[in-house]
Amino acid sequence: MSRTLAVIAFVLASLAAHAGRPLSTEDAATLEDKACQLEAWVDRSRVETRAWAVPACNFGWGIEWQAGFARSRAGGESAFSESYVQGKKVLAHPTEGGAGFGIVAGFARIVRRETHRGYEDPYVLVPVTWTPTVGTAVHFNLGWTRDRDAKSDAMLWGIAGEHAITPRVTLVAETFGTDRDRPFGRIGARVNAAKGLDFDLTVVGRSGGSSADRYLSIGLTWASSPFLP
Repeated sequence: MSRTLAVIAFVLASLAAHAGRPLSTEDAATLEDKACQLEAWVDRSRVETRAWAVPACNFGWGIEWQAGFARSRAGGESAFSESYVQGKKVLAHPTEGGAGFGIVAGFARIVRRETHRGYEDPYVLVPVTWTPTVGTAVHFNLGWTRDRDAKSDAMLWGIAGEHAITPRVTLVAETFGTDRDRPFGRIGARVNAAKGLDFDLTVVGRSGGSSADRYLSIGLTWASSPFLP
């Protein structure tokens, strides 16, 4: 898998009201109009530590704008490594016992490669969310990305589920990746500590993967009430 595809498969994290951290699979939901959100998390493997900061806001028209910035540390050196910008629009909102869908489009930037270091790698995703019962949701993703450096296209996909076992604790699991390599899997939990504040802890890996493909992820999400003018 190229670095660009790995970045997109790893970090297209959903910031919306339903799925959110720690899932990489997008959901068919957005922040409320005039509301903002901040996610921060650290992925730690045996070979690298990668820290992310991802602010998002919905300025209106039901479109959530999101940007993510990563700083990685490996071999005693630390540097900014990846980033992305994207917008998400829900076209049909999920209802209890029903499904909804939307569209996500953005560009990834891979700072550490030798060429095409700008926001030159586009991607498009269609997220679908099905809510069979209260407290349970299943998310499906299908999309496309272009690796400008390798001059190749790839299909993006993801399947995720979440189930609230208490009013504050939600179990999460997912598998995601591209059509170019073996998929990744994630399992863990999200805990609501206070209104608008969640913490999460998950483990990620894939069969036959290297040490860099197996990591522990810990993060938080803070979401505001609508306040923008």
